[in-house]
Amino acid sequence: MIFLNTSTIINSPNLRAESKIYSSFGQTVPSGEIGVRARLFSSGALCEATTYRYNTGPVAQFTYGTTNTCGAGWYNSHGFTAVWDGTSTYKEALTFPTDPLWWEPAAARSSTTEPEVTPASIPSGTNADGLTYGSGASATTEADLPDLVAAIGDDGTTLGFVRKSDLVEAPAANPEEASAGANAGRTVPLFDEDGQTQVGSFTLS
Repeated sequence: MIFLNTSTIINSPNLRAESKIYSSFGQTVPSGEIGVRARLFSSGALCEATTYRYNTGPVAQFTYGTTNTCGAGWYNSHGFTAVWDGTSTYKEALTFPTDPLWWEPAAARSSTTEPEVTPASIPSGTNADGLTYGSGASATTEADLPDLVAAIGDDGTTLGFVRKSDLVEAPAANPEEASAGANAGRTVPLFDEDGQTQVGSFTLS
């Protein structure tokens, strides 16, 4: 069975980034055999990331998305999909990143609005401990992410960094575990670029 995937951004009535996986000829699969997780970036900083979610019944396609926003800015997204191989593991794939889309809160649309975060405002480099930090928006694989990924904290304003190890997530062990909701949301620390000073928190929904 062949599966395809895609990422989209919907900006009406609310901003939402979705990742979708679907069988090429409409064949259905049992519960827990396909999953998706989505990431939404605002002007290069991670605004929201979801953990893996899986189909809960026989389906030919499955979609899951974000619900958060991080103020005015250029938004884009990518995601990951997972397909059970029928024997022992899930095969993961990265969805094709979306084109940037300008979005701002409705309350700000009556006046000129500047983005609250811009690519130029996101620090990048290597800290004293040898950890790389910067935007993860252009990463084409998990391995391409910096050690510390720029993110906007749960307060909606604090720009900091989450550890790549806190962000990267393996699929469930098997469809039974996936169906049981093994990959629930979690909250991780948000750090300064030194990777040690905590400045907030970031929730993977």
